[in-house]
Amino acid sequence: MKLQITQPLSDATIRIVLIASTNPRLNAMSADSQATMLSVLQKKYIQTTIAQVNNLADLEAVVETQPDLVILGVKLVLLDETKTYEDSPKLWLEEYLTARQIAIVGSTTTALKLEFDKQAAKQAIADAGQATARSFLSVIGNPDFEHSLNYPLFVKPLNRGDSKGIDEQSIVHNAGELHTQIHKIHNTLGSDALVEEYLPGREFSVLVMRKSNTEDLWAVPIELLSPPDKNGNIFLSESIKEADLEKTTGVPDVKLRAALEKLALASFRALGAADYGRIDMRLDADGAPNFIEANLMPGLSDHGYFFRCYTLDKKFTYARMIKELVDLGINKLSPIRQVVSGARKLKTKKITLSIEEELNSRIIAA
Repeated sequence: MKLQITQPLSDATIRIVLIASTNPRLNAMSADSQATMLSVLQKKYIQTTIAQVNNLADLEAVVETQPDLVILGVKLVLLDETKTYEDSPKLWLEEYLTARQIAIVGSTTTALKLEFDKQAAKQAIADAGQATARSFLSVIGNPDFEHSLNYPLFVKPLNRGDSKGIDEQSIVHNAGELHTQIHKIHNTLGSDALVEEYLPGREFSVLVMRKSNTEDLWAVPIELLSPPDKNGNIFLSESIKEADLEKTTGVPDVKLRAALEKLALASFRALGAADYGRIDMRLDADGAPNFIEANLMPGLSDHGYFFRCYTLDKKFTYARMIKELVDLGINKLSPIRQVVSGARKLKTKKITLSIEEELNSRIIAA
């Protein structure tokens, strides 16, 4: 009878794959993020590569390389590429890789699906006793315009990121404007429409990250400052984000910062999130933070919101942020396969021993 043992990995032998996609609808890891992350990681983990995953065959090819750790920039792939995004069955990468005992950095598929459906995410937050604006969903093919919400309302796509589908008409003040905006989202984006009571206050994004080797979380908020639109409303629209017109700043008000951090941590836990993410929120008319949405696979560029939060207080470097995220993944490897540093580094190799040999063997770390 044979027993297969895998000895500890070293920095030089651990295989890390960054997964992105050339399909913009699937991709959450920009080209500049890919290049910057690769440059940082290869200085320590020389066997770091990038894989473009657009379909199941691409994903299977990644698995064939037997990576030790994957950093996901893609949530899912379409199983039938002859169908539209909405109609095709989907395969979620975290679930697929975890089933094959490949460690990933980030949240489970269950949490990612919840985040992806903004109305379901809001319900999870409300069920946890946290603040979020009242809302209703208008579904394609069966649009619903009846509601008991108070105008003005804010209308946005149910499952888009990067402020897609948000423009100066997103704030509506009457039934006619509501009908127009819902139909626009249905027809131009092919998405259900999420309708919320408009939150008139300031906008924030909050980093949430797990501390290495613990289950403890920490949070850092930034304020998002957007130029007003022609109606004087201030919110992060698609055009503002594409033109990079928004600014960010810290939150010096101690009481407000504590309230933002508290809501972010509670929201992260309510969604069942893991490792890292961003929670977006706005203040209501009374100045209280309200959950807007979560991003559990946020951009990891050296200029994105996540890094701006990370570096805000302690002035940590981008390289440190990426390495801390990798450490969260390495912690998920079985103890015998975790990276051993310094004088205790051992090469990765698989040794086949008989049961008797294994019982008499000892792993000695100098």
